[in-house]
Amino acid sequence: MTDRKPHGAAGAPRRRRRVPASFLLGVAVGTVVGVVATLGWHVATREEPLERGELVILSGKDTSSGGQREELVKLWNVLHPQSPARIREAPVTTDQQHSEMVGIAQAQAAGGGDDPDDAVDIYNLDVTFTAEFAAAGHLRPIDEARLAPGHLDAFVPEVLDSCRYRGSLWALPFNTDAGLLFYRSDLVTGGTPAAPGEAPRFDWDAIIDRSAALTGAGGATQRPAAGYVGQFGPYEGLTVNGMELLWAGGVDRLVDETENRVVFQRERWERRLRDVAAARRDGLLVGDAFTVPGDEARSLRDFQEGRALFMRNWPVNYRSLADTDAPGLRVPFEVARLPGPSALGGQNLAIAKQSRQPRAAQALIEFLTREEAQRTLFTVGGFAPTRTDVYADAALRQRFPYLALLGEVVREARVRPRVPHYFQFSRVFREGVRTALEGDGTLPEDFEARLNRALRGG
Repeated sequence: MTDRKPHGAAGAPRRRRRVPASFLLGVAVGTVVGVVATLGWHVATREEPLERGELVILSGKDTSSGGQREELVKLWNVLHPQSPARIREAPVTTDQQHSEMVGIAQAQAAGGGDDPDDAVDIYNLDVTFTAEFAAAGHLRPIDEARLAPGHLDAFVPEVLDSCRYRGSLWALPFNTDAGLLFYRSDLVTGGTPAAPGEAPRFDWDAIIDRSAALTGAGGATQRPAAGYVGQFGPYEGLTVNGMELLWAGGVDRLVDETENRVVFQRERWERRLRDVAAARRDGLLVGDAFTVPGDEARSLRDFQEGRALFMRNWPVNYRSLADTDAPGLRVPFEVARLPGPSALGGQNLAIAKQSRQPRAAQALIEFLTREEAQRTLFTVGGFAPTRTDVYADAALRQRFPYLALLGEVVREARVRPRVPHYFQFSRVFREGVRTALEGDGTLPEDFEARLNRALRGG
């Protein structure tokens, strides 16, 4: 963790201090006690008993510190030995997860599958999958009448909104995500003045100006080669980064979800893309993020090893950067908002339509999304919480100073289009954005027509 002083002040780099292991152990023990006390009783006293048999959760790889999703499932199994659960992992990248999950859902709908014993009961869906899976008939809606009183009210409204499609609730949020701007606190000062204790704000002009002044050969030792690294490779990361560029440029809506058509404003879209493309051509925004396919891990390495001044990445990476016991170079850093709204990320837990244990599946989803579980996923695992009560916890805000900023960024984040053919739309969108960034910022002439065809499943 970093000691914080008023942002914008000159001075020596801030000392780093890590979160004591004893504190995290105490949090974990307290969570176990809390979950046992509240959840075990709550689930055990329902009017209808839970169905017996194993529950299978299909999920992407657990990137939390110490595999906290798996730990929570183990706790469920201790409390519910008649309805144990296990996680079946899908591939790492969002695009690969989508392909595998869709294939499994279609096989289950057809009454088949690679192995009847691997029938999926719960999908841990990326937020962008939820509308597609609901529209395709792969999910059961959440039975809101069976949830504990106040359970839904505790979620951050914008996060819970990602679980809804066409007026129905199809999932509950397991963890959320919103991009942060990481920056070298030993080199970067200033930003738009903020109130005491608040993080500074950097718009794209500020990022480009500081990149011009502080990167390249000469000057200070360990001067970064790149001004800014993000995720600009040919996968969902480019879609996210591209949308965030447009939102920062004043674009409000990308898609009319009611009419299922793109809201295309060529002049506004290209204005922001031209700025970034020009900075890239001038050598200010260079490095792995633009020259080769970039992802979260590559961007993290570039920043962590001192090759970049700014980095756009997810908050789970804060812990690895702040871990002073980890091997390798560690640079002084702080976090701020992105130049505009972040794309909302995260995963939603949904019940498979073909599950033979829908009550047990929903009880497990409720278990994994209660306050105690969300506290563990944040304090030990580093995932952004989905619940307002975790963000409001005074002790956690003192231990993790970036928690308050993270809560604000999550509430300001925007949901990517909730449409049945989102992934077709995303592929066309990212191809056009990459063409613009590698050129002069101009989008393909037929870009609007291609996006609309993708929204219709073409």
